Amino acid sequence: MVFHKVVKRILFIALTTIFCLQANAQMVAVKTDLLKDAAMMPNAGIELVVGERHTMGLQLFGAINPWGKDVGVIGVTPSFRYWLSGRTMSRLFVGVNGQAINYDVKWGKDVYQGNAVALGVSLGYAFNLSERFNLEIEGGTQVMSYSQKEYRKGDNYDLYGEKASAHGTILFPRLEFSLVYVIR
Repeated sequence: MVFHKVVKRILFIALTTIFCLQANAQMVAVKTDLLKDAAMMPNAGIELVVGERHTMGLQLFGAINPWGKDVGVIGVTPSFRYWLSGRTMSRLFVGVNGQAINYDVKWGKDVYQGNAVALGVSLGYAFNLSERFNLEIEGGTQVMSYSQKEYRKGDNYDLYGEKASAHGTILFPRLEFSLVYVIR
């Protein structure tokens, strides 16, 4: 139930942001991260030019039971990029990225339900394949903070004693390999 409420909130925020940004955008592109696709995690993103060397993007992703595993995850990744080449959506860029994720994972006899947020920086390069298609490679790092509840499958999903509410912060690598289609 909580999973569906989070999905609705994320979609509302994403659509509102897209419509507000699109009003001033000179160029719009849609994209998909091929690495997430290979991991059976469907995703779609939009990137809008908001200045001479600046773009803003938003990517939605999620999966339910990939590879037959009992996993549910949904997330959103906003980003801001500065294009060093002087031309947006072409060549070298640096970026600032955020991420918000809701997950429900059953791993062996354990169940993990929680949320994670991340903030990071990245460096990337966009290869122009044609007038409309680009291939982007982006790598970086982000600091991720999470909060989760842990359950034991054999205990009728009773909360663990001290692990009822686990929190933590980790340094997390980020890698994307995206196919981009420039709409206008």
